[in-house]
Amino acid sequence: MIALILQRHGRVALIVSVLMGLLIVGVGVRWTKSTLATSGGDPYSVPTVVNTSWDPNVVETTLTAQFATVDVGNGLMANVETYNGMVPGPQFRLTVGQTVIVHFVNQIDKPTGIHWHGIEYDNDSDGTPLTQNQVPPGKTFLYKFKVKRPGIFWYHPHHHSSTNQIFKGLYGTIVVTDPNEALLIKQGVIPSESLTRTLALSDVTVCKASGSNDAATYDPSLPWVGGPTLPAQPPPTPKDICETSPLDEDGNARGAFAAGDVPNIQSNSSGRENEGQTVLTNGKNVGGRAGSPSAPGALAASASTLPVFAGQGLRLRIGNAAAIRFFRLRLTDNSGTQIPLVRIGGQGGLLDAAVVEGGVTGSGFDTHYDSGEILLGPGDRADVVVVIPHTATGVLTLWTEDFKRTGMGFADLPTVPVAHLQVKGPSPWNYKISAGTQLRAATGQLVEALGAATGTLLDPSTFSPAKPGKSSQDIKLNNQPLAVDGVIGSHDSPTGDFRDAPHMGSARYAKMLDILELTVTNTTGSYHPFHLHGFSHQALDLTKSGSPTYTWAYNEFRDNTLVPPLYTLRFRVRLDERPLIDGVTPGGGLGRWMFHCHIFFHATNGMLSEFDVVDPNGNEKPYVNADDTSVTVTAGQMASMTGSYKDPDGDTVTLAASLGTVTDIGGGKWTWNFTTYSPGDSQLVYITATDAFGNVDQAVFALQVN
Repeated sequence: MIALILQRHGRVALIVSVLMGLLIVGVGVRWTKSTLATSGGDPYSVPTVVNTSWDPNVVETTLTAQFATVDVGNGLMANVETYNGMVPGPQFRLTVGQTVIVHFVNQIDKPTGIHWHGIEYDNDSDGTPLTQNQVPPGKTFLYKFKVKRPGIFWYHPHHHSSTNQIFKGLYGTIVVTDPNEALLIKQGVIPSESLTRTLALSDVTVCKASGSNDAATYDPSLPWVGGPTLPAQPPPTPKDICETSPLDEDGNARGAFAAGDVPNIQSNSSGRENEGQTVLTNGKNVGGRAGSPSAPGALAASASTLPVFAGQGLRLRIGNAAAIRFFRLRLTDNSGTQIPLVRIGGQGGLLDAAVVEGGVTGSGFDTHYDSGEILLGPGDRADVVVVIPHTATGVLTLWTEDFKRTGMGFADLPTVPVAHLQVKGPSPWNYKISAGTQLRAATGQLVEALGAATGTLLDPSTFSPAKPGKSSQDIKLNNQPLAVDGVIGSHDSPTGDFRDAPHMGSARYAKMLDILELTVTNTTGSYHPFHLHGFSHQALDLTKSGSPTYTWAYNEFRDNTLVPPLYTLRFRVRLDERPLIDGVTPGGGLGRWMFHCHIFFHATNGMLSEFDVVDPNGNEKPYVNADDTSVTVTAGQMASMTGSYKDPDGDTVTLAASLGTVTDIGGGKWTWNFTTYSPGDSQLVYITATDAFGNVDQAVFALQVN
């Protein structure tokens, strides 16, 4: 029997402008055509979200997935999918401890959702096929979560057609400021915010008129780091994906795309997929440059430059939002001399001290990129500082070069620019930074080092009843077919309801608060970026029998770590507790969290599984959902909402409401009612489901009283 509980909170509870963002959408940005990229065509700037909250601890905004036509550089217009008409979407600028409220509106013609990559939040906010259903066209969803760790993060779809949707432009950036930054900026250790830029890197292919699409992805005359002549990539070519063998969003055959369209790239079975034809920086190609990094030539007439001054420092928050492409970044001056890219942080905020990466380590481990370069696999982010030399003149160019990511070596990508820095003259600065420069170490706030393991993964065969999954502390990434531990992971629920998604045969189970020491073994000949949702990990080392070991010489919290071919990554992760959606009730760490390779089509085609945080006996939390994201009434009227609940273990569930009365009507359904009194009743309402073991889940919707 379901217990019925009435909880009445005072009307001075959290009052939020829950529909303001939706009203803004309705009158201001519900358009489908634009000729602008992110910020009037400037590839070195990103706009920030419009915050409608009066509370300094809350950032509330609206994100609308919508079609738009944007200039992706050099006059090339592309019909893309965007957040708020922009590629990338607007940036979230946050501080540790702030709450984020996002009113998501889907105005594209396909279902979608948002995953907040790298954020350690409640499980209900994760935006995956294990935590929420896709948002149908014309519908809305309400996301609410609190940020607990500094760093560079990003947001993007993570459901059925996510590979295609990201390739078409659905991605945006998140910056959570490290509390140590202010002191280090004041002391001149790192550049100020005015000398900082975000670079969201990606790529795209834009179709031409039928009969004129390119039969080769790249111009063979372009420079190539692998040799004198750039080899042609094997199919599929732009001609294939745009014209002769185009795919719909499900990976099935469809008619040719029109000129200006961005094609789908995700097939419905394993097979080769290629990088985009045009590299983008904040949604726009910066323009070409003749020559190569070691012998740069003239800039293209249409090239975009960022003004800098000799002697200054420049901070770059760089993220890889590409579906497949690896970015191997190298900065050279006007004469071809390399300028080191010094990493000061990235996925988990600032490091204790600056590092210069790349080259061959003291142990003999070959990174396969040069010292002073930065390598970003899909999903990676890096916080980088460069020193503009006092002697610099002309234009410095940040290039991306090919990387040996595949089992066959290089991916056959040309060397092209991602940024041009125009030196305007000398400056009064004499900025310096190098490997070893103290960062958090100078503030006394060192990055926490996770201690030895306090537990191990649970054995699902001992649960009653037993559940699919494995207890092995080693996770194996497989190829042919793409899989985890030989099990092809599923990115979809068979019924379309996330609560019905069966556990995968490669699932791992763990209990809250444990520190685990786990490994990921890459059994393939290619690099794979391993991404764990919900919990940041600390990488310890990379080992391979008979080969040099790479050992991390510093502590860093990460969510995305690149595993080389045939190497084993060893890492530690602590399963930290966090509140539910209301920001108060414990239990947000319980639930099903994905892990996968972050090359998007690898994950979709099977290199994906789940990390389930449960009770020690395997009992899982219940699930509760509201049927809509908001209800609007006039003061004095009764407000109503409906929803559903389900417990995967069949446990008895108790329902409670933060306001009003929730009633179980049988069959896993509930109704909620509340008689309003004044506009002061406007607030977020939480429906809490508690199972017989005390595990909890929450649904949220917005009450607006006029």
